[in-house]
Amino acid sequence: MTNFQYAVIDDDIQAHNIIDKLMHIHETYKCIGNYYDVVKATQGLKEKKPDLIFLDIDMPELNGFTLLKYLDKDINVIVTTAHRNYGAAGFDHGVLDFICKPIFPDRLFDALNRFVNAFEIEKKQTHEMEIQKDKKKGVPFIFASRHKEKKTIRIDTPEIFYITKTGNFIMIYTDTDGPFYKIDTLKEIYETLPSDEFCFVNHSYIFCIDKIVCADGDNILINEKTKEYVKISKDMKKELGKLKGNYITATFKKP
Repeated sequence: MTNFQYAVIDDDIQAHNIIDKLMHIHETYKCIGNYYDVVKATQGLKEKKPDLIFLDIDMPELNGFTLLKYLDKDINVIVTTAHRNYGAAGFDHGVLDFICKPIFPDRLFDALNRFVNAFEIEKKQTHEMEIQKDKKKGVPFIFASRHKEKKTIRIDTPEIFYITKTGNFIMIYTDTDGPFYKIDTLKEIYETLPSDEFCFVNHSYIFCIDKIVCADGDNILINEKTKEYVKISKDMKKELGKLKGNYITATFKKP
C-alpha cells in the first residue's frame, strides 16, 4: 500500500491539532511539516516534498493563494478555511478539494479518497507517457499544460504549429489543439526546438517553417476560418523568404 506524506499550513495551532488528530486514523499518511505562515511554508517545501497539503487561506501578511502561485504543480492541495466564498477562487487555482471549517471526519475521508483517485490517475498517465516516450525515442518534445491545470502534457515538436507569449507564459498551438501553457520565454523555448524546423517571424511569434502560409509576403495565416493573421517583421521577411521559397510550398493545417 502506498504511503503518503502531507503538510499543514495554517496560522491557527488548533487547526493543526485537529487535522493531525483526524489524520491519525489514516495509517498510510505521515505528517512531514507544520507551518504557520506562507513565507516559512515556501522555504520548508523547497526541501520537503509532500504529496498533499492542507492549506488555510486567511493568514497574516501573505494568504494561501499567494503560496499556490509558487507551489510545485505535483503537490495536491486541499484548502481548509472558514470562508465558503473562497471555494470558487480555490478551484480556479487548481486545488484538489475545498473543506469548510470545522472539519468533520466524513468530509475529510471524502477529500482523501479524491486525492487517492487523483494520485492513481496521475500514476497511470505517467506510466503511459513513459511507454509513449520509449516508442517515440528520438522525437523532440515539450511538456506544457492547459490553462489552470496542473497535469502536464507531452507535445512532440512535429505537432507544433506556432508558439506565442502572454505575460510570464508561452502559449503553444498544435495543428489541431491549443493553447498549452508553459512558464518560459520565447528565446529559451526556441533554443530547445530543432533550429532547421522553427523560426521567429516577429518578436512575439515562433512558427514551424513548413506550416507557414503567407499569400502577400507580409502576414501569416493562423486560422483559415476566422481569417486571423500574424504580421511578419521587416527583419524576418528576407530570411523567411529564403526558408520558404516565397511561401509557395506550405501546407495549411487549422490550429
